[in-house]
Amino acid sequence: RYRDLLKDYESEDLGEDVELPDYDNLERPLIEVFTLDSASCAACTYMWAAAQDAVKEYGDKVDVVEYKYTDRAGLSQIKAMDVKNLPSLYIDGELYYASIIPSHEEYYGAIDKVMEKYK
Repeated sequence: RYRDLLKDYESEDLGEDVELPDYDNLERPLIEVFTLDSASCAACTYMWAAAQDAVKEYGDKVDVVEYKYTDRAGLSQIKAMDVKNLPSLYIDGELYYASIIPSHEEYYGAIDKVMEKYK
């Protein structure tokens, strides 16, 4: 019966044109955190906090941004990046952590490795 209700359903076009960063030509590592919403999801809060710790550690040598599933622009970005799990953390467009909060050592090691290409 529910299938009958949904048989003619078409998903709404979000109307958001997403322009992905030019990952090959960034000036510094770009850390992107994809969350449900870091204000209301515990795991998302921890993932976002880990990302912000990179700013404390590396300062202006990294850029950090959060995309929230709860807003249209964030949802559009999540769809454009084909993100499968929330929360997820990407560095320079590559998935590094999906639904797993990394230790500081592991996370900073990943950032250090990515930073080598910017020298």
